[in-house]
Amino acid sequence: MEKLYTVDDIAKMTSLTTRTIRNYIKDGLLKGRKIGGQWRFTEEDIKMLMDSGTVMKSHIDDVRQDVEDFLDNVYTEYSGNIQICTIVDLYDEQNILKEKYEKLQALWNTEVTKNSNNKNFSWENNEEKARVTLFATPEFLIEALKILQ
Repeated sequence: MEKLYTVDDIAKMTSLTTRTIRNYIKDGLLKGRKIGGQWRFTEEDIKMLMDSGTVMKSHIDDVRQDVEDFLDNVYTEYSGNIQICTIVDLYDEQNILKEKYEKLQALWNTEVTKNSNNKNFSWENNEEKARVTLFATPEFLIEALKILQ
């Protein structure tokens, strides 16, 4: 049976707000189905949303603002002792980049479920490279870099 995700699940996975997710549903950018009066989404539904240029542009702008806030010492979304902001550029074949993305996304989803201290994970991909931006604890970052290596 295929795993279904809620609006809250997607918000946690993408670092978008539930309000933004609901706006994407209303605007038709996110397809899903209602089960028992609540929206449910497949991985394919989420992938189609994330592949949408509109969503990625908005998300990338938000990540850039988060990085600027981090550098300006006004990044207040994190609670914990240590947080690292890391930007990694990957140059590889698209199929290898896709595999790394899927592994990193699975690690992120597991971490978000266990620990809400990680604020942000962003993946930008074009034909030349993939760029990963992470706001994370040192422990998570070590695991993430093993995947990206």
